[in-house]
Amino acid sequence: GMGGGGGGPPPGGGGGGMGGGMGGGVDEDLGCSTTAQLTEWVTTTSPTAVSLRGDVGCVDPSAQALRDTAAIPILDDQDATRIYGLMEAGFTNTVPGMSCLDSNTIPGGVDTYTAELMVHYLCNGETVEVLDACGGHATPYHYHERMSCLYESDPTTGHSTRIGTAGDGNGIYGLYIDGGVEPTDLDPCGGRTGVTPDSNGEEVYYYPVTSQPPFVLSCYGPVSTIDECRALYPECTSPSIETIQTFYGSGQYALDCPCFDGNHSNVEGQGYPGYLPPLDGSTIAPNAAPTGGSPSSSSTVSSSRALLTVVALTIFLNQ
Repeated sequence: GMGGGGGGPPPGGGGGGMGGGMGGGVDEDLGCSTTAQLTEWVTTTSPTAVSLRGDVGCVDPSAQALRDTAAIPILDDQDATRIYGLMEAGFTNTVPGMSCLDSNTIPGGVDTYTAELMVHYLCNGETVEVLDACGGHATPYHYHERMSCLYESDPTTGHSTRIGTAGDGNGIYGLYIDGGVEPTDLDPCGGRTGVTPDSNGEEVYYYPVTSQPPFVLSCYGPVSTIDECRALYPECTSPSIETIQTFYGSGQYALDCPCFDGNHSNVEGQGYPGYLPPLDGSTIAPNAAPTGGSPSSSSTVSSSRALLTVVALTIFLNQ
């Protein structure tokens, strides 16, 4: 039912609501509606920074209607209209379900996928999920990743249907482009130009959801180079570098920098980060710490996500 949640302030003091104004751009509230599609919010002819810990878009009413809220309930039956940027405001052991962090903290400015890998490592393989099955969480409820319950495949082309509208007025779509395949031509903002199921045969600039950061978009594009993305964010040009440790290994991470290169790194020249699952698929199962020997084939899993989404302790965080 609705109830619950009375009593004291949100855990951790609420984190300033939406991340306390850190990060590139403003922690925007686009005023998302349950009844109307967002119209253009940011009028721009050149690339623009987006809110990293606030709204980057809104779910269209047609997509909101696709979510089966009986199968995937929304915390406290909130409206689920807001699409956030990729970064989290940080986690401590005061967050419900994260007492296993003990004195460890996840710093603010890490994307939700990487934050989940860090929590899994620090909690010794305990299954702790940062997001619900559709990729959203928290109060106010918002999506970061996947949004898998908000789109279908176009029966003719296999292209994912439209999920929502970004702050620049361009569309946000599901994972797949024509042919039912994931795109390989996204620019560093996360956008591409092509025909969508509702563009009447016209080529338009739009943002497909991705399974890697930035998940939706890292800037209002288009841009042609990673440097154009980085130039929009002081967090990229003068980065605060954190060493990230997961079960897979360690690597460097530029806090609150949303611009990821072809190696899935937001630190220039790093190559493929050691904290991510190995590209060859020979991943050590994240529920077992690496041992001295090489992992046996029985401990390989197709992806870290597979284990992280097993019947999980689902956590809704009050940021």
